[in-house]
Amino acid sequence: MPVLSEGSIRLVLLTSGEMLVARLRQTTDSDGDRAYQLIRPLRLVKEAETEPWSLLPYLAGLTPQRNVVMLKAAVAAVLEPEARILQAYTRSTNQECPPSETPVERLKKAFQEFTDSIEAG
Repeated sequence: MPVLSEGSIRLVLLTSGEMLVARLRQTTDSDGDRAYQLIRPLRLVKEAETEPWSLLPYLAGLTPQRNVVMLKAAVAAVLEPEARILQAYTRSTNQECPPSETPVERLKKAFQEFTDSIEAG
């Protein structure tokens, strides 16, 4: 059974150059400065140009913690991940993928994808 959590799943580009996928919540650090809470972050890596992206545990082997609070200064950008990365993340972390559209919008999109697949086939 998937876990339903607050926050949005986002692609997080760090100022260090690393890329993470995590459920993101805005919070504050211990000094009251703005920060992000990254819930179950996974590192996005690509071994070779011809290989697909893969998700690896972030900070694995260094700490048992599954959530990280990161200062906003450490974050270069927060982006919407592609659907396949979002699906891989939700499968890997056993989280429910949050609906980003209304039920009517999802139905329209599903119908459009269905008709596109018939036309392509």
